[in-house]
Amino acid sequence: MPTLSEVVKRDHARITDAYRDLIETKPDERNADEFVWALARYLIVENLALIPALEYYISGGSERRRRLSDDYDSINAKLRHMAKFDPSEESFESALKAIWLDLEPHIREETDGDLDELERKMDPEDSRRLGQKYGTLRDILQRPYGAFGVPNAEVMDDVLGTTKEQLMEKMGNGV
Repeated sequence: MPTLSEVVKRDHARITDAYRDLIETKPDERNADEFVWALARYLIVENLALIPALEYYISGGSERRRRLSDDYDSINAKLRHMAKFDPSEESFESALKAIWLDLEPHIREETDGDLDELERKMDPEDSRRLGQKYGTLRDILQRPYGAFGVPNAEVMDDVLGTTKEQLMEKMGNGV
């Protein structure tokens, strides 16, 4: 069973690959659905599984939770903004790059710092249990959607428009 850090790093890689694929694809051939849904799903699951663990286990966890919450708000707002544009529009690419300006350091800080500290302070069994919770929550959000596990536009709008508090209430909260 993978640890919490391992499943989070896999999501980081999945999102990074989807971003690079989107940037490298010709504008008139772009399909942003996979990137948008992978990122939206990650933000939700991070809030429900990873952030409570960071707050509980690492030094300065409350401050880190606040900073990650700010990241969530900023990235989510930029994601909703980007979703308004057709992927072939120049404004879409500008909005995509604006997301990456927030997302890349967020991923780097988690990968190079938070996750290592978390694993040092957690019991390995707790890490595997939280890794399973993270995976289960991600899987719940993956089904029963169509191509690439991406929901239709109406569901996507509902998910992107849901506040963190509403998500935590609907899906469960904390470590």
